[in-house]
Amino acid sequence: MKISNFISKSIFFVSVISVIFVLLVTILFQYNNFLQESNEIKKTYLKQKKNHLEKEVEKVYNYIEFKEKEANEKLRIELKQKVDNAYNTAMLIYREYKDKKSDDEIKKLIVNILKNYSFSNKRSYYYINSNTGRAILFNKKSYLDTFKNVWNMHDSTGEYIIRKQSIIALKHGSGFVKNYFIKPDIKNAKQFPKLSYIRNFEPFNWHIGIGEYLDDIEQTVKDEILNYIASIRYEENGYIFLNTINKKALIFNGEKQSPAIDHPNYELLKEQLDISSKKEGGFVTYKFRKLDSEEKYKKIAFVKRFEKWGWIIGTGAYIDEIDEIIEQKKLFLKNSVFFQLEVGFLFIIFIILIIYLITKKTSSLINNHIKNFINEFSIATKELKKINVHNLAYKEFKTLASNLNKILEQRNNDYEKIERYNKIINEHVISSTTDIEGNIIEVSQAFCNISGYKKEELIGKTHSIIRDPEIEDSFYKNIWQQLKKNNIYKGEIKNRKKDGQSYWVDIIIQPIYENNKKIGYTAIKHDITDKKRIEEISITDELTKLFNRRYFNKKIEDGIKIAKQKNKLFSLFMLDIDYFKDYNDTYGHQQGDETLFKISNSLREYFNKLDSHTFRLGGEEFAVLLFPKNKDEALNYANEFKENIKKLNIKHNTSKSASVVTISCGIAFLEEDMKSKELYINADKALYKAKETGRDKVCIFS
Repeated sequence: MKISNFISKSIFFVSVISVIFVLLVTILFQYNNFLQESNEIKKTYLKQKKNHLEKEVEKVYNYIEFKEKEANEKLRIELKQKVDNAYNTAMLIYREYKDKKSDDEIKKLIVNILKNYSFSNKRSYYYINSNTGRAILFNKKSYLDTFKNVWNMHDSTGEYIIRKQSIIALKHGSGFVKNYFIKPDIKNAKQFPKLSYIRNFEPFNWHIGIGEYLDDIEQTVKDEILNYIASIRYEENGYIFLNTINKKALIFNGEKQSPAIDHPNYELLKEQLDISSKKEGGFVTYKFRKLDSEEKYKKIAFVKRFEKWGWIIGTGAYIDEIDEIIEQKKLFLKNSVFFQLEVGFLFIIFIILIIYLITKKTSSLINNHIKNFINEFSIATKELKKINVHNLAYKEFKTLASNLNKILEQRNNDYEKIERYNKIINEHVISSTTDIEGNIIEVSQAFCNISGYKKEELIGKTHSIIRDPEIEDSFYKNIWQQLKKNNIYKGEIKNRKKDGQSYWVDIIIQPIYENNKKIGYTAIKHDITDKKRIEEISITDELTKLFNRRYFNKKIEDGIKIAKQKNKLFSLFMLDIDYFKDYNDTYGHQQGDETLFKISNSLREYFNKLDSHTFRLGGEEFAVLLFPKNKDEALNYANEFKENIKKLNIKHNTSKSASVVTISCGIAFLEEDMKSKELYINADKALYKAKETGRDKVCIFS
């Protein structure tokens, strides 16, 4: 304790003396600096500004380099992970059925699973070739039943594609290969550079692979980079512009141009091309308008070229703003000196007080660190948990803790390896097997994990134990009909866990045969719950839980198509809450959100019993797509719902149409050869008419 007190007092006195000395020296230095350098301040600041512009461009240049490199590295990692996943899946299937099925059956099972595997980018697909040149899974099509020789297939450079892949698979086991290949979704015969990763599958002398077209990856990265650069803002008018050596403007006046436009000032662009041809870039001076003005001002800019893509990166500053800042800096320097003299004394007293409190606390912290170390050490030895060295303050403590952690880590690693080896196979594939009557006779651990049931709870039961009650009987009858016809069923099924939660799987069910007699069924599943949740979120308004504008754009097109095919009357209701801005200003946005929620519930409850869809288009604007029997029925629905809203009796003292919240509605009907845009405009015009003629009413477009 005496040592900690001595240290605290020493720190206090040294700190106080240092603060006083530094403060006095700083004041004298700044005052002297003001007297000597006031005439040089413009030159200095201009140099600083140029350095700043250069740094802003360098940051963007480095960001482009980084993202371009990162994309290539990330692509390699993703390709390897996808192939490793496919390999592991194939190997698990092989090991599971090698003593139960023929090689041909196992091959079909593996090919069917990989053929139907989908990826988020919708471009990727697996392929399989034998190492002797036969196509097994080629361009998303199985060739197990058809012999297709691809041994002599070569790209536009003359390189034999399959031979090269087979050599890598047999010699190294796995690896990357770059070739030129025709895209499956492009009709012409143009070949594009493609990076693939392949891995040898020893049981059948196959190699499994997947690839990506490099131009697709590069375009994706470019779009991401352009979006980011266009969002950059610094200081008052600072932004990044980006042109190309092909005289195109990709980011102009701080905004991304999609598609790219011809640069409007060729002379300026030519000067930028000349300056940026230097490796280190350079400065150009010209006149240009500011973001918030149409008037042109003198501007200095730094430009540098990213040679690989032919991009010219630049940013600039306006000279008039620089002059203003220079004058401000002079005034600031002068005021700063006098201000520091005035507050210096109070500042010293404040700092001394802070130092005193800190040194007082330091003594207590030293003691606490020692107690903490003893406590951490005790817990580690008793519970075999590693000590968090970041919680320790002193190097000696960290050294002792690190040595103990190494011993604990080795022990824990050995234990974890044993556990991993016992679980890895059974936990990767969600699968189940039933007898001919549909009674479960075997399930994987992955099946138990996702369903929440123990294995003994599932054996002997049917799959109805995980059936979601929302799924109709007809859905399962259709599955059984296909299976009884000896067909393989593929699709998506919503199931329910033991705890009542629902989950989605992508499933393949196929019959099992023994001596040409069907004895049961095997199902292999893939969890797609997150995918389904994302689909639901993407079409739902977060506040009201109605469908959003994105889903509206789809359903209006679907409705028009149905109306034309079935010769049905199709209508669009546009609804708007009257004087809702005044309501928000008076009662607050929280109350406004509650009102939106109440009206949305009424809209859903009233129209969902009809042949309709309800949407929130944004703000206080809603829409209904409806197939009425006739126009009078549609008008009656709209008026009745309008009155229902008034009956909610939501107080609105600032409304000019009533003392409660009301709505206005515009209705438009689909006419022959009418597009969705025209239908939308007509409904909007009808809504405008309802609002212009007093609100709290329904108008039909005519």
